[in-house]
Amino acid sequence: MTEEKTPEEIVEIAINLCDAPTPLAPYWEERNFAQGLGIPLNREYTPEQWDWIFARFIKLVNSEDWIIREQAIDRIKTALEAEKKQSNRVAERLPDILQAIAYQATLTPDIFEEFCNEFQWFSKDEPYNSLIFHWLEQLAGDKQRQLPSDEAIEAAKIYFYGYGETWTQAGAKLIAALDHPDLTIRACAAYQIGKIYSRTQQYTWDDDEDLQIKQQIAEGMPPIQEMMQLIRQKELERPGIAGAFGHVCPRDNINLDYGAWILDILENSQSPEPYIIYFPCNLAFDAHERFSHDADAILRLIQMGRVDIAIAAATDEDRKIEALKPLLIEMGDNEDPEIVRRVSWHLAYYYHYLHSKGVELGYVELIADLSEIDLFLLFSGLEARTSPYAAIIYAKGQDKLLSQTISTKWVDKIFPNSVRGEIKNQRYLDSLWFTRGYIKYQGNEDNEKKKLWDNVIIGYRSNAPWNPKEFL
Repeated sequence: MTEEKTPEEIVEIAINLCDAPTPLAPYWEERNFAQGLGIPLNREYTPEQWDWIFARFIKLVNSEDWIIREQAIDRIKTALEAEKKQSNRVAERLPDILQAIAYQATLTPDIFEEFCNEFQWFSKDEPYNSLIFHWLEQLAGDKQRQLPSDEAIEAAKIYFYGYGETWTQAGAKLIAALDHPDLTIRACAAYQIGKIYSRTQQYTWDDDEDLQIKQQIAEGMPPIQEMMQLIRQKELERPGIAGAFGHVCPRDNINLDYGAWILDILENSQSPEPYIIYFPCNLAFDAHERFSHDADAILRLIQMGRVDIAIAAATDEDRKIEALKPLLIEMGDNEDPEIVRRVSWHLAYYYHYLHSKGVELGYVELIADLSEIDLFLLFSGLEARTSPYAAIIYAKGQDKLLSQTISTKWVDKIFPNSVRGEIKNQRYLDSLWFTRGYIKYQGNEDNEKKKLWDNVIIGYRSNAPWNPKEFL
């Protein structure tokens, strides 16, 4: 007869599995994570086992390591929803979780906003909504509390739709909050204004009931063009709210050039946008994604002095965009070494181009005297040339394609099995991963079917020295 395992023993088995080194990331050598954070949550557990899991996750909320704290909050959120599929105990679990967050916030204030940011997705659902608002009211009423601050609690209330969801309920209070001294309160107000506009957008599939609800939400609301001008004005006075608003407003469904609005603010703002935990994807982030293949917009960013955003935009897509090449070459002559590295690497990765400033600073090297290929080597700088970060193989001549035969020949030559090590689990990956790095064949879909490649990237991820030139 098989001996029945205790809840702790069953969970320990899962922990041992999930805490084993993962084949999906062989470059995480010797990196240790908090025991148990990766425990599978897509399985059925007994109530006692769930108790044990939550106790472990809640304990890790008190970790001194901020990464572990963030991971613990994320796992708690997932565990609540996972357990709910078996037995809904959210109302029982959440008070202990909120108590742990309130305690840890007295030691590490950021955890309060980190928690609110994760749980905002549940803010309209019961029992989350009532329990979290009750908790916030308790915190606000605690006269001996020092942390979280009054401003942090008020911002969380706004973030959790505490002012209401229609313009009649919330509009005046949100507009007033745009002038609040606290940055996060202002940003949360701008975010909720954007959400209200987003909820009023009409679609062809809306029925009469949908339209009636949206009309009720929008009653008394000014046209979005007016609101965007107000947000612009407030942003130029004190940066930090336009990104929160733009993150959720119906930017692609309005009679307004949203891209021009972004560029106008970036050009006229006197200060860079501050970081806000709730809205890490600010206006600059939005710009780098939106303009990633727009040469005119990138040129304007360069001209206004926002080279940081221009670089991020021009290197955002992992492919060659011919119109961006001259801009990349121009930006590569920058005095900032990090900009030179990013540009010279990107040109080597996707454009078959050697930037002279990158060569000068030791970031790139081209071996051009080989019979069949050009070989680019990428380095972190002159002082770190023991092994290249990556090697890129191109066919001779601009825009020529590599055959599978030539590709395999040279990959095996400079990155043999003795260097690359054992092959790893390839699930979910678009590259071939090995113990010490990966191989990625790059090409468009039509050419891939013919086994023709734009280039081949070899990424090296080990402390053991590797010099491809020794194998030539």
